[in-house]
Amino acid sequence: MWVHKKGQIYRETERQRKPYQATAKFRPFRTMMLNNKRIEEFVERNGRRPRILVSSMGKKHHDQETKSLATFFAETGFDVDVSPMRQTPQGAARMATENDVHVVCFLSAMNRHKELACELAESLKAEDGENILLVMGGTVPKSDYELLYRAGVALILDTGAADIELVNRLLDVLEKR
Repeated sequence: MWVHKKGQIYRETERQRKPYQATAKFRPFRTMMLNNKRIEEFVERNGRRPRILVSSMGKKHHDQETKSLATFFAETGFDVDVSPMRQTPQGAARMATENDVHVVCFLSAMNRHKELACELAESLKAEDGENILLVMGGTVPKSDYELLYRAGVALILDTGAADIELVNRLLDVLEKR
C-alpha cells in the first residue's frame, strides 16, 4: 500500500512483513559446568590447558568457519592458535610443533581433504610431532572416513558440529593418547 509520508511508508511496510526474531541456542548450564570440570581435570593432569591449532588449508576460503571454530574452542576452555589462511600442510605442521599444541584442527575443501590429511600427518612426523592429534572439519563424505582414520586423523567433525558434544569427544580422544 502506498502512503505519501515517509514515516507512514515505514509503518506500513513494518506491518506487512514479520520482524526478524533472533534465535539463540543456549547451552545448558549443567553441561557447561561438566565441560569446565573436564577441562580443569585435564589441566591438573597435564599442567596446562588443552592447546589447539585451528588451520585452514587449500585454496578454498574458509575464513568465517575457521574464526567461528577458533572462537568456539576458546570459549570452551582451550588455548587456541589460528594459522594464516591457505596454509600448507608443512607450514601447519611447523606451526603446531613450534607452539607445542595437543591438537591440529584443520578445515579443508572437499576435493583435497584426503591429500591434505596425508601430507599433514607426514609433515607432523617429519617435524617430530607424532603425539599431536589431527582433527578434520569440512564437507567430508562418509565413504572417506576409513581412509582418513588410517591416514592419521583422530576425529572428523561433522558439518555444524560445534557444540559441547564435540568438546567431549575431543577430550575423550585426548585422554586416550
